[in-house]
Amino acid sequence: MKKLYILLIFLLSIGLWGCDDHEAGVYKGGDFVTFLNKTENKVIRENEDGITEIKIGVAKKSNTDRTFSVTVDAANTTAVEGQDYDFVNKNVTIPAGEFVGAIKVKGYYDNLTPEGVKLTLKLNADEALIQAGTTITTTTVNLSRFFEITMEWLQGNWMAQDTKNGANDGDPYDMTIEQINGDTIAIGGLFGTPSVIKGIVSFDDSQIEIPIQQYMFTHNTLGPVYIFNVVGSSLKNEPIICDINYRGITTGSYGLLNADYSGWFPYITIMTKEE
Repeated sequence: MKKLYILLIFLLSIGLWGCDDHEAGVYKGGDFVTFLNKTENKVIRENEDGITEIKIGVAKKSNTDRTFSVTVDAANTTAVEGQDYDFVNKNVTIPAGEFVGAIKVKGYYDNLTPEGVKLTLKLNADEALIQAGTTITTTTVNLSRFFEITMEWLQGNWMAQDTKNGANDGDPYDMTIEQINGDTIAIGGLFGTPSVIKGIVSFDDSQIEIPIQQYMFTHNTLGPVYIFNVVGSSLKNEPIICDINYRGITTGSYGLLNADYSGWFPYITIMTKEE
């Protein structure tokens, strides 16, 4: 069964619909119809049309046009029609001699959120064209609004929570982020210390890079303490990478160590924006 599904995807990907002898020479099984993907993800940016295509394919060409339709699986759908999305077409016609057609859905940027919603569709087709174990009869379209990270959004006050081994470590505390120049920022108060360290923002990658070995504070017995990239008990000679999304900022794993590599590790800090 699995081999047949892989074969169909392969045939469609190489453009089988343009090569008659492939059908006779490679695939000799029965005809069937299927969604090409189990999941479609559409992140909608402002001022774009918001349209995503859900492709439906058949295993063999026909001498006549064939039309298929979809219905919404309400029990597994959180998107609201007319608010989050609308169908451009609920029926798709695969023309004679062709293999693929598409249902189109239009998502609405103004109403969607970055967290997004899901639209689950069921394929309607004759039982004769449903091949058990091969046909993908449902697909989920995840619709979300593009979250644009800006320096204006990054700057300001943040609430931080340190975690260790997935559990909260200590109470939440306040932090600050301010622009120094260009894409360089000053991160104040990490780990609840009075430190201000440098970070470099990559807006394209939605990340902040924190160079290691920046001074954090001076401990009364350990002496000067610096920030390092520590994963588990391994010291990494590379920057700490923090991920940014609409929920906030999550640092990479780090430690605060002195010159003898003694100190506190490994920690991950989760920051949420204070309004």
